[in-house]
Amino acid sequence: MAAAEGSSSTVAVLATLAFAYYSNRPRLAGPTRSNLLRRPEVQTLDAAGLGRALAPLFASEYVQRVTVAECDVGTIDRRTVARRTATDPTRADHLSADEFAARVALVVTHLPDAPPSAALGVARAVRDSRHLAAFGARSPWVREVARSTAAELPSLDNAGLTLYRNGESEAPAAPWTPDRRREYDRARRVPRDASTLAAEWVAAWRDQVSPGAHPVTAVYRAYVASAERASATPVGRNHFYRLAEEVCGPRKRRASGPVFVVSQEVTPMDRKQRRDLAAVIVDRLTEEWRGHALDGLADLVAERQAATATNSAVASSAISGAANVVDLAAHRAGRAA
Repeated sequence: MAAAEGSSSTVAVLATLAFAYYSNRPRLAGPTRSNLLRRPEVQTLDAAGLGRALAPLFASEYVQRVTVAECDVGTIDRRTVARRTATDPTRADHLSADEFAARVALVVTHLPDAPPSAALGVARAVRDSRHLAAFGARSPWVREVARSTAAELPSLDNAGLTLYRNGESEAPAAPWTPDRRREYDRARRVPRDASTLAAEWVAAWRDQVSPGAHPVTAVYRAYVASAERASATPVGRNHFYRLAEEVCGPRKRRASGPVFVVSQEVTPMDRKQRRDLAAVIVDRLTEEWRGHALDGLADLVAERQAATATNSAVASSAISGAANVVDLAAHRAGRAA
């Protein structure tokens, strides 16, 4: 971007943004130890606030694309940052998270000093922030600033751009509407028969493949292709991995990524054995999820009962204390008589 080349106009815009940011008494992050700076205490500007303040500087050249991904704890939003192509107004080229963080870091290193009227903590935070930014994407604080900046960028879809990644174009993602969210949530509720079919497929796959290490992503792709050929709805990636681990054992780590290891002494099973194994696996996982839910409910009830007992004890103590109050005027009158 222009700020990276250090043009005078961009420096002036940065100075204007920084002045407005400093004048609103910016929030500071808590002092922390920095291994990068090798100092026991470093004071930085709040990463989220600084990212929002810098976003207008990037908004004209950079866009974001938000996609939703499924993980073990639910769903997460993933942001892809792209830069508009100067020679093609309909194209934006993908940037990795580290590349975008490095560009944000370069801007932070050019932050002007805080004005003399600013608090000493702000002036120190500006200096320490610039020092950390010199390390680029190696700094966790810089990556946090970059994520905050990316969240404020215009949408790739709203801008009518096509994302290019590694020289290949990607169709714009469909807008994430409430109806699409409900459809996605319904799809994540895996039917019992779909789990059983997936477990049967893994058992059959294990009997047919050669012994050795098989990348988990390749196994899942093969399962999805098989499900689509059978006009069946495949289960989600992480749900599939849990089923596969019951058949093949836990995933193993390799330099190229996680794998399922199929041992040499695997004995092929017939169709009935595979179906029985699939039923056992699904029953086991269902019982495990039910147990976690009941444990969580028991903990919640216990916490609420403890809170109720504590409140009752406090109220009783207050009432008994009020009953023991002595009327000093009546006491003095009795002693005078």
